[in-house]
Amino acid sequence: MTRGLPLLMLLPAAAAFAAPYPLGALSCKDMGEFASQAMQWRESGITREQALGKLDERPFGDPVERKNFELVLRMVFGRYGNSWTVQSAGNVIRSDCETGR
Repeated sequence: MTRGLPLLMLLPAAAAFAAPYPLGALSCKDMGEFASQAMQWRESGITREQALGKLDERPFGDPVERKNFELVLRMVFGRYGNSWTVQSAGNVIRSDCETGR
């Protein structure tokens, strides 16, 4: 029984390294919801710079959260956003997050 204990102690550490990239306190659902919100901003005429300003106003628990949201903004306000809708932006980002892309 004592042989199994060290292995069990290593499993949580291994799971922590299995994530494709760090999300901080965010979930993939949070990432998708933000993508939809950002797409709403784009469709309403907000510029990329204004969206980045809105991002600066948000509180973040971990610096990686801002980096992830900034990456989403780049995609939404870039060429990917040209073919997305509010709903599809959220679905794509959530799905990509869940699959580790």
